[in-house]
Amino acid sequence: MSPLPFVTSASLVKTTLLAAGLLCANLALAADTGPTGVSPAPLSPSPSVTRWADRCTDLTTSGWAFKAPRNFLQWLEVFSDPGIWLEFGRRGLDPQSYVRSLSTLLDPGTPKNFLEWTDPEIYDKWARAAAEPDFYTAVDAILFDPGRLMRWVMLPTDARSWNLLATALSPDTLGKWLSAPFHPKTQDLIKKALDPETALKWSQALANPENYPALKATRIPISGGKRRNLYLKTSGIPEQKTF
Repeated sequence: MSPLPFVTSASLVKTTLLAAGLLCANLALAADTGPTGVSPAPLSPSPSVTRWADRCTDLTTSGWAFKAPRNFLQWLEVFSDPGIWLEFGRRGLDPQSYVRSLSTLLDPGTPKNFLEWTDPEIYDKWARAAAEPDFYTAVDAILFDPGRLMRWVMLPTDARSWNLLATALSPDTLGKWLSAPFHPKTQDLIKKALDPETALKWSQALANPENYPALKATRIPISGGKRRNLYLKTSGIPEQKTF
């Protein structure tokens, strides 16, 4: 009998083991070097990415980016980059990130945040931006930035991508999810949700006229004199970037 089939089988096994070994090596070394051996970008997210991820998962501040065109440009600059999505992927593997977000839902600042959408100034700003060519120029400059596009192309070779895959396959991640219901912060969230004081504070926030910008915009000053729209003079919604 010819030994060729045995030789072929042995070569196939060696090739398979070699491929598996290379994959394991990449996963194990993701925190040190990228797949090419070149020093990669830091595995920890930048302060800007962390700040935006915190803001978007905090229900007392989420939606801020869409309350003014200038805020939206800041949001687009971050969310059109792969870094923020890698950070969301990392947080998505941690059960406590959901606990932190749900904890902000119980905060009385959450209804106040969503009641800001009654501000007529928001829609006035967007209407003006829609007719402003400079706004579209700023959007195009962000979306078609060559450096940004290259970061998306190189994403499969980014050490952060490998690190995220290694975290997803780690037994520690599964252990965190199995033990999440018994975590002290999870228990604190349940206690807070069942506390009557939480519902009371929410009700007070909903009943507070100061949390309704539409009412502020039409309020007549107590001091008398000529009726002025003080609220429309100053929006009260922060804007930190011009276009």
